[in-house]
Amino acid sequence: MGRTHGLSDHDLRFVAETLWGEQGVTVDAVQQLRAREDLLDVALEDDRLVRRLLGYEQALVRVSPHLVFSVLLRRVSRDLTARPYTLERTPAETVAVFDAPQVRRFIAEPAIGNYLVQMLTSFVRTETVTVWVRRGERYRRRRFSTLDLEDMIELAGLVGEEEAPPIYRRIADIALFTSGIFPDFLRPRRGGVPPLRRARAIPPTVETYEEHGRRFYRLASKPEQGPEGRVLATLAEEFPIARKSLEMLSDRYLRWTRLSWFHSPG
Repeated sequence: MGRTHGLSDHDLRFVAETLWGEQGVTVDAVQQLRAREDLLDVALEDDRLVRRLLGYEQALVRVSPHLVFSVLLRRVSRDLTARPYTLERTPAETVAVFDAPQVRRFIAEPAIGNYLVQMLTSFVRTETVTVWVRRGERYRRRRFSTLDLEDMIELAGLVGEEEAPPIYRRIADIALFTSGIFPDFLRPRRGGVPPLRRARAIPPTVETYEEHGRRFYRLASKPEQGPEGRVLATLAEEFPIARKSLEMLSDRYLRWTRLSWFHSPG
């Protein structure tokens, strides 16, 4: 997975401090982590770093989301070596699927791992895009949330062809993020009353979000984009595997910890 891209000196100091103690934190130690990819790879998979990030109350203040997601996605990859199956949940049952090696190979691919980390980081902060939209003879200001699937689909219909691909990518990211990190939002509750939600044109189901994720990753991927285009095309093809890796991340390391950056949709 990724190297030092996206990791600040503060992140690397936190890693060095966790592994070697405060006395071992020097400018040279930080520079070594930045310069030596092999050393950083080993450090980011160290159990002490995972324990500190999950148990340290000030972790969210001291380090970047990029570091946390880099470490935890690596841990998911490592967890998948311990058993040959993953779990797929439905309202009726939980089924073991023997696809752990396939999921692990997918997220261990550096370009895929880097993309997933950057995507997760992009959902930490809420952003809006403001556009003037013509309604009859008047123009009205319309705000679009970059966290809302329907908002981004509407925005994509208002921009030109050259401006659309980044919005297509964001639509697909929202579909992947929501179905992976908040799968319960898209699953009917067994024997219960569904929570009140605002009316949606797009049904909030795993199947619908997967359909939109695949479609818009394909639209966003262009051959001239090079490596990024290939990543987007791969996500379109392997959307269920990407979603499953994020669901494991959420279920094991985000849902029951202090790492509550994300607000539930709906």
